[in-house]
Amino acid sequence: MARYTFFSFCYDDVKNFKVNVVRNSWLLSNGENTFIDGSIWEKEKSKGDTVIKQLIELGLKKTSVTTVLIGDETADRRWVKYEIIKSFDKGNGILGIHLNRIRGKEQRISARGTNPLDRLGFMISDDGKKILFYELVDRRWVAFEDLPEINNKKSNTLYFPGGWFNDYGKFYRFSDKFETYCWINDLGHNNFPKWVERAFKQSAD
Repeated sequence: MARYTFFSFCYDDVKNFKVNVVRNSWLLSNGENTFIDGSIWEKEKSKGDTVIKQLIELGLKKTSVTTVLIGDETADRRWVKYEIIKSFDKGNGILGIHLNRIRGKEQRISARGTNPLDRLGFMISDDGKKILFYELVDRRWVAFEDLPEINNKKSNTLYFPGGWFNDYGKFYRFSDKFETYCWINDLGHNNFPKWVERAFKQSAD
């Protein structure tokens, strides 16, 4: 079954065509009505942070899986980080895909970019009432300013299959919970729908 999927990425990877390789692969298998992506707010940057956040939240609304497309600078992009954390808040399945071995506009393979899932973290507060979010800045974990915490709720317990009440005060990187693949080495053309389904089932368990 096709899942409604949100694509999160750095806009530079659209211009070098690498994002389009993945999006087009998804379109061929699942059709145009099964995805939305982070370009929804690209033309609205001048309208301010509040508008961008609203557009991201609206874009995520129908989706059940978020796919993070990882290029050279993705991990440094503020709104990619926000999209990931809002996906967690919503209860989406999450996965990452490295784009570096896709030959882009200049037909070159690039170095593997930093995985943003390695640089975002979360923990349940000691009293179990909140989930706190962090990002890695200059080798230190600091509160994620755009969304430092949310109320702990049933839709987030899916990330703690051993029972979220056993995880009070325990810190996780996002990459501890969510898988990352390489589009070329892991045969994304054949396996991407399986990765999406696996991420969905993780969030639905």
